[in-house]
Amino acid sequence: MLNTVFRGRLSELMEEVRKGKIGTELQGTHTRPCKFWTALKVLSGVRNSIVIAHGPRGCAYGVKRAYKLTNCRNSGTPYEAVVSTNMDVRQIVYGGEKELRGAILEVDRKYKPDVIFVATSCASGIIGDNVDAVVKAAQSEVRAELVAVHCEGFSGEYRSGFDLAFEKLVELMEEPTPQSREELSDSVNIVGGRMGPERTEVDTDVKELIRLVRGMGAKVNAVIAGYCTLEELRRAPSVAVNCTRCLEFGYAIGMKMLEKFGTPLNSTILPYGIAATERWIKGAAEHLGMEEKAERLMEEEYDRVKTEFERAKENLEGMSAIVEGHDAVRALAIAHMLEIDFGMDVVIYNFHPWSTKAKRTSIDYVLETGMDPEIVITEGTITFGKYESMKQLEEELLSLLELDGEKDVVYFGSSLSFPSVPLVDLNAILNRPRFGYRGALRIAKCINTAFKRFRALKALNRPLRSRLFREMVYPRDSSTVGCANLALKMACEVPDPTIYARR
Repeated sequence: MLNTVFRGRLSELMEEVRKGKIGTELQGTHTRPCKFWTALKVLSGVRNSIVIAHGPRGCAYGVKRAYKLTNCRNSGTPYEAVVSTNMDVRQIVYGGEKELRGAILEVDRKYKPDVIFVATSCASGIIGDNVDAVVKAAQSEVRAELVAVHCEGFSGEYRSGFDLAFEKLVELMEEPTPQSREELSDSVNIVGGRMGPERTEVDTDVKELIRLVRGMGAKVNAVIAGYCTLEELRRAPSVAVNCTRCLEFGYAIGMKMLEKFGTPLNSTILPYGIAATERWIKGAAEHLGMEEKAERLMEEEYDRVKTEFERAKENLEGMSAIVEGHDAVRALAIAHMLEIDFGMDVVIYNFHPWSTKAKRTSIDYVLETGMDPEIVITEGTITFGKYESMKQLEEELLSLLELDGEKDVVYFGSSLSFPSVPLVDLNAILNRPRFGYRGALRIAKCINTAFKRFRALKALNRPLRSRLFREMVYPRDSSTVGCANLALKMACEVPDPTIYARR
């Protein structure tokens, strides 16, 4: 049975939220990381920097394991420490400023970093340690640049940590000069990157954007903050244009640099598909003065993917698409691609109302392009459960397909769903990139493979998915276990790796 909380256009959802008719709170199982975690995710992307977490050791351990160690493992880069002042009961009572000063001096002497970020945790924020005074006094005693970042977890929701960290990076930048602007007149920054260096064995989305920039004869000064150096940050305002990797986070730092230094900003939705990619390239080329080179590049790139892409368009044109909306930014980018590139009628399924505030930049962009996709929000998405494999959500999806008719529908969502229509799981494209023309080619191949398999199984009168696997994921009597027990690779890729299994 389909129990809808909202069904209408995206603009109508925004209006309902504005009037307070739909709540935007996240339930406990869907909450995001705290401000401390998200700030340190950005700060971890500065090369030869050390983060001092001013708080208990547990905060530093979690960030170190999630970000720094992951970066080192995936990219083969040297490990850069995350240090803790190891606050305990004594420091909570008497203050930890002495320990913080000692940590700054020791880190500078031992690691010789270019930058030391002092990040406040909840403990140091609650007791009110004067971190700014300690940092200011210690600056004359160390070689490294010192930056205090007040990112205690209780002081804001997760998005504010990203924005705060990017603003702090802007403080390290230098005012452009006529000479520096001339030297970097053919260069761009890719802004909105997080967590550090790219994987060595994967052609990531950022690598694809860099390839396209270089393909039209331009250079990339820095990916901010994707393993950029202090020197790259200092000269970053002098480039011809900042190009966003992710509109949500790239827009924040891009606007800050535009206001402070006058650095132009090229901000677009995630470049999924041809139309969004070409808009991204043209926006960069306009500021670089490379419009003719960009046109040649786009023509050459499209010729390489044309056959597969046109076949995918034949499969999809005129059909309806249901796009899983749990990752709001990606869902909007996919919806944009399906409507503009393939001429589909798009419905975004379970776009959480919380996203109307947290992802406002991307929403505004989509509406300004003239798109206003239909949104369906069911009760399942605002009850306790897990996004990826919640039995209630699965039943509501099947009910939605029954109500709307199945014959002309394609579902763009998780492979843990079992609709009786073609299913395209773009998260399953492990062979990245998914941005740009090569990404468009991979998406097109994924679509064409899904249709080929769908038609073959229909002709044989066989079920589209294994009944046994469905029984494993959605049994009648179920409890929750990690899907890492089922497939380690799946656990690494899905946002919330939980499935349902028998008790």
